[in-house]
Amino acid sequence: MPLFSRQSLLLQTTFSELKRRATEQSVLFVGTPGSVGARIVSGRPFWYRQYYDPQGKKSADYLGAVGNADAEALADETRERIELTNALVAEARELSRRGYARVDSRTGAILAALANHGIFRAGALLVGSHAYGALLNELGVRAANYFTEDVDIARAHPLKVVLPENGGFAEMLADSTIVLNPVPGFDRKSPPTSYKTKGADRLRVDLLVPIGGDEVKTRAVPELNAHAMALPFLAYVLERPIDGVLLGREGAVPVKLPRPEAFAWHKMLVSELRGSTREKQGKDRQQASAIFAVLAEDAPDALAQAFEEIPRGGKSKVRSAAKIVLELLNKASHERASELLETFL
Repeated sequence: MPLFSRQSLLLQTTFSELKRRATEQSVLFVGTPGSVGARIVSGRPFWYRQYYDPQGKKSADYLGAVGNADAEALADETRERIELTNALVAEARELSRRGYARVDSRTGAILAALANHGIFRAGALLVGSHAYGALLNELGVRAANYFTEDVDIARAHPLKVVLPENGGFAEMLADSTIVLNPVPGFDRKSPPTSYKTKGADRLRVDLLVPIGGDEVKTRAVPELNAHAMALPFLAYVLERPIDGVLLGREGAVPVKLPRPEAFAWHKMLVSELRGSTREKQGKDRQQASAIFAVLAEDAPDALAQAFEEIPRGGKSKVRSAAKIVLELLNKASHERASELLETFL
């Protein structure tokens, strides 16, 4: 079977309009949009936004006293935001039914919390499998489902963001209301670069930065008051990011994404790096083949330029993985993509 199929022009237009409106949001809700209602406290009415948090628990945010000018203005503004978010949720749900990628409530909450702190506006990127799903949406195609519980956040350069008081990246994550604990490394003296929910739950957030050479290390990220895993060849996929939007069950989150042509080559490259498991290799090559197949038809020149930009030491790894990707393309009868990929071998 083909590695991808194209969405209708109508659905692509719907997605583009959703993306436009999503990027106009000044603040994103964490949890369901909910509703604005009055509660009587000590005999007086107060406005609250009432909603369900990402764990499905009832919650409420205090807005102010009924009749107070500032509280009334905030209540009206919150109602407008709820109306917009409900519309985005309805469209995201319909797009999901037609094959668009959509994330679960907890992933959406984590990314909404980070977006509210401005890290994507400042230049941080969503990478990994969630970026793959978002790129499929951007390209207007549907492909094999991807499954991941990892949220990968990367930055190429220091970010200009305002930290939470007496906090940093961990406190930004805490605004998602999901308890994410620092994950100790193999060397217990090394600072954590990942955050994970308790027990057997596999949801985790990884903070990543690029490094020269071919050794994985830990690096400080002072502007986030945190540490990150420093990965070889990561800088390549972080250059010249594009604007994207992540569809969720409770909203739509504007994010930064890698360019799809760089993403495809980088997935081939990292599948050849030491430490890559067979399962991860297969996933990386599958994602690379799907994106490559789309771009071979839509933007072959972009693929060619991105190939030339692969850093020294990376092209040999890409060519090694490309031989397997070529088998996937041939098996799926993507002749145009196969012919194009052969020119890079």
